[in-house]
Amino acid sequence: MNEQEILAYLEQDKTLRIDMIEAIRRGGAKILYAEPDAVLLLKMNRFCLLVSDTVEAGERALKTVPEGVCLFVAHNEPSRDAVFRTFPFINHASACWQAYYPGTDPIPLPDVCEIKPFPTEQVPFLMSVYDPDGDPKRYEDRVASGDVLAAYRDGELAGFIGFHGDGSGGMLEVLPKFRRLGIGSALEIALHNLALSRGWTPYGQIYTTNNASRKLQESLGMVVSDGALYWMYEERD
Repeated sequence: MNEQEILAYLEQDKTLRIDMIEAIRRGGAKILYAEPDAVLLLKMNRFCLLVSDTVEAGERALKTVPEGVCLFVAHNEPSRDAVFRTFPFINHASACWQAYYPGTDPIPLPDVCEIKPFPTEQVPFLMSVYDPDGDPKRYEDRVASGDVLAAYRDGELAGFIGFHGDGSGGMLEVLPKFRRLGIGSALEIALHNLALSRGWTPYGQIYTTNNASRKLQESLGMVVSDGALYWMYEERD
């Protein structure tokens, strides 16, 4: 299959597969396997994204996974089950809805805060709030690339948001004293607009246990998938 044929296959369930579509369009994925019943991508040389019509098709695709890759995003139940069958050490699957913004025009920002690029000198604080055990270099690089935004209220840092390494939107944190002021929604809109300015389709994922977040995304004009994808890995005691 050529790239156009692969994208046509993925577009059959655009909402659930938008991360795979964007990975190809942004040039951030290697196509490991592509047949009319399954597509497998490698992202960042770290994890694989799989969708397959059947478990058997998924198993065929997974034969091409490079050695050392042990993180997978399965985009339906057949591909989830194919991962479990192929890699017995995988014992965890977190179910998420996928959401994307279908528009192309910038979204008006509510006047509740000032939003700027996140300051590099505040990376240690960001990590203390969001990911204390993370890799500082990874967050410094993301901030330096302009992939993280900060919200300020009366000159005080109120929250932040950014793109994950895979290109999805997330990292949303509003500091406790600034909650219930609409700052979280403003940050999400600002990140969507940043994605649109780069020619990207804004997208993100929501744990299927988080109905409040789903309602928020829908209120911001996001289209949310009916089915789930699964982040799959080995969970150790």
